[in-house]
Amino acid sequence: MTNNPAPSRAPKPRRSDLRVRVLAAVSAALMLAGLIPATPAHAAPDPYPFPLPKFSHPDSPHSPLFHDRGDTLIPLLVVYATFNDLTTNVTENDIRDRYFPIFQFGTVADYFISHDLGILVPAVESFGTADNGVVVVDLGASGPGIAQDASQRRRRMMDLADPFVDFARYDTDKDGSVEDTELAVATIFTSGPANENCGQTRGVAAGAKLDGKTIAFRTADSATGTNEITIAHELTHQLYDLYDHYGYGVGSWDIAGPTCGAADLWFEPNLFTKLHLGGQKPAVITRDGYHTPSDLSIATTYLLYDYGRGTDDYFLVETRNPRPGTYDEDVPDSGVVVFRVDERNVRSPQETVRGVELMRPDGTRSPGCIDEDVDGRNDEDPADGMDNDGDGRTDEDVPENPVTCDGGNDTDAWDPTDNRTPQRTMDRPWADGTPAKVAVRAIGRPFFADTANNVYYNQVYFDVRGPGVLVDPADAQGNAPRPTLVLGSTTDLTYTVRNTGETTDTFDFTELVASTWTATTQRLTLAAQQQATVTIRVTVPADERAGPHSLFARGRSTTDSDVRTDYQFLADVVRRPLSLSYTGATAADYSDAAALSAVVRDGITNDPVAGKQVTFTVAGQSLTATSGADGVATVSWPADQVPGSYPVQVHVSESGPHEAASTDAALTVEPENVTVAVAAGLNQPAGTGQLTLQATQEADGRPGDLTRLAARVTLTPTLTGTTRTYDTTFDATGRATVTLDAPADLWRARIEVRGDYFTGPAADAELVLFDPDGSVQGTGRGDDQNGDRVRLTSSLSYQGNSPRGSLRFDEGPRTFTAGTVRWLVVAGDRAVFEVSGQFGGVPAVLRGTAADAGNPGRDGDTFSVRITAAAGGALLYESGQVEPDNGNLTVG
Repeated sequence: MTNNPAPSRAPKPRRSDLRVRVLAAVSAALMLAGLIPATPAHAAPDPYPFPLPKFSHPDSPHSPLFHDRGDTLIPLLVVYATFNDLTTNVTENDIRDRYFPIFQFGTVADYFISHDLGILVPAVESFGTADNGVVVVDLGASGPGIAQDASQRRRRMMDLADPFVDFARYDTDKDGSVEDTELAVATIFTSGPANENCGQTRGVAAGAKLDGKTIAFRTADSATGTNEITIAHELTHQLYDLYDHYGYGVGSWDIAGPTCGAADLWFEPNLFTKLHLGGQKPAVITRDGYHTPSDLSIATTYLLYDYGRGTDDYFLVETRNPRPGTYDEDVPDSGVVVFRVDERNVRSPQETVRGVELMRPDGTRSPGCIDEDVDGRNDEDPADGMDNDGDGRTDEDVPENPVTCDGGNDTDAWDPTDNRTPQRTMDRPWADGTPAKVAVRAIGRPFFADTANNVYYNQVYFDVRGPGVLVDPADAQGNAPRPTLVLGSTTDLTYTVRNTGETTDTFDFTELVASTWTATTQRLTLAAQQQATVTIRVTVPADERAGPHSLFARGRSTTDSDVRTDYQFLADVVRRPLSLSYTGATAADYSDAAALSAVVRDGITNDPVAGKQVTFTVAGQSLTATSGADGVATVSWPADQVPGSYPVQVHVSESGPHEAASTDAALTVEPENVTVAVAAGLNQPAGTGQLTLQATQEADGRPGDLTRLAARVTLTPTLTGTTRTYDTTFDATGRATVTLDAPADLWRARIEVRGDYFTGPAADAELVLFDPDGSVQGTGRGDDQNGDRVRLTSSLSYQGNSPRGSLRFDEGPRTFTAGTVRWLVVAGDRAVFEVSGQFGGVPAVLRGTAADAGNPGRDGDTFSVRITAAAGGALLYESGQVEPDNGNLTVG
């Protein structure tokens, strides 16, 4: 029978069977590509015997049936029993499809042929679809049928099948009986309400001869709820007398393990089963060295033994991986799987005496079925924390479950990349506790391992009897190193080494590199099994090709050059780094040239690097320059851009021994300095005048485009109340004309520079817009702001567009007499005017205002006078507002 493993797993995708020839071609391609490193040849005498012994023990099988049947066709008869009170949709064809054909993933026959367990072919029968190997019989009511003694039920099924099967044809040795060696027989019945899903292999009860032959075979019994791997398990019982190993804790790593309980469950036979029943011959390791087991069906598996101890004790090593669509899709872990075999006890009835035992990385034994903690006892206390049996122990197992056996777990395989299983050396003793003189070391991944394609490669070092040297550059997770080497530089490569021989020896350690490279050699004398660390200095020439290169870490005996180990890995040769620093301008005026510069240095030595083409990219423009002996490259960039901040990207492409380098900076384009002044039009008649502006750039030798200059003119009135604004642009000479539609007034003009490209101070000017018909006539007397008596006498008007007339102002002993009338502005009943003349004998300028209240006489009239020196503009006198008490001023 078989036992119940781990909980059910979800169905996995399936694949078509891989043809052996295709896989062989893949293997050959890998070998040619150097992906599967070959074991170094040795000329030293081999202490292991030749030819090597046959570990399948064909001359002394553990059972008469327990041996390889080669390529013999094995007829399989499947008798399917239904019950008249159970409805089932399982047909004859459904049963056929579970067992046959071969080369179709998921059938029992394909599982057998895929692992060289035999070629199952349909037995000859005449029921239903003739010769498909299936006979359907009716056992009546299910209750009595299922409860019936299994051997009696099978007898009844054989009797019912007899009309459709000629059993006599299968008595191939003509001894009068049909035996397990002559006919494979599977009995299967419809699962009842209890959903029977396990199996059992037992004999058929005695009865009448069928077709003149005694039925002497057993049947692999199961139910329609039983999965295919359990059916295969039971057939190996019948055909080979397979011994159940699930009590040994082999879990889901072997067909002899527990298989019941899941509708879709697949795992391959382990190497022990394949060796004895499938004729598969693992490579027997006779020399120390690296090998690369993988989970490919064509991959080599390995056997380690001590020639001095004999062939009953050995280790079997293979790689397993739950790859979807394969017969290992439900193994519980990925990595190297190691079984220790003690041929003397492969059929031991005790769970603690294990002839086939899984070597787990953590050193613990896998649980069994009855004796779950594998201590040799099955009378432990219940799990109540009390010493109920008086043995002084309270840490025994929970109450035992004899039905469920260990199905394995995800820390069973050796995989240092899993931090739960960091162990990299399997050096366990033989089953009887005697130290083994063989070991599996440096478990890890080769440089070409790539699990992206669902192929799982491992790399292991086998240590057997005889001389050997281990070089182990792998990291703590067993991954092959991939160092980075810089062109023209020296790098220290450090790794672990070990004398794996039985005597002291001296070794040279180095790196195998290209002829233009250099690598140091370190010589060490190591005692047997002594471990050490070496450091090899590797120098890469500056003109080497950048990219991956294959290196070999080598250890070689100085006493026997054939004792050596080469560990292959990849190194990435990279260009030397460059240091690139921006040293150029960070600001420039619009239209001015900006000096962009950078310094190129070797990133390791910091020395300047000449001859590198440096590209500066600003505002979509790229300019290049070549670095000089000082490493400096400089270009001139015309900052003909809208003022603002611009990123500067500096780049050197990879060339020679150097890699590419880039850096960033920022450059601010500032507006060009300009001054704007009124060139003409400060004194003119109101209504139709024009104001002419002239812009002058800063004299830096790099003028900007003045058509990008704009200005705003704001007029603020003296006599009226409305401000006016005018926007204008300039021509290429810096000239702008503003058409004025303002009324007569004395305007304060403020000119402001506008636009993105230029900047400059605001300019102020007085704008006289006069009415040619305006005049100020009459005399006014009154007191000024100081209380002094003053008099203003005016006769001002225009003749055409020219002011004329006379003006006199008396203040005490001082008198201002006008010489030239500069301008007169009249707006309504108010006027403002400016004249030049003499004040107290000093050249001066008088600016005055007058307001006519419009009443007859002087009531409401006002005037004011402000006199400044003609030279320098010093204030000579200011009247403040004067309200005449005598005379009359007329503004009109």
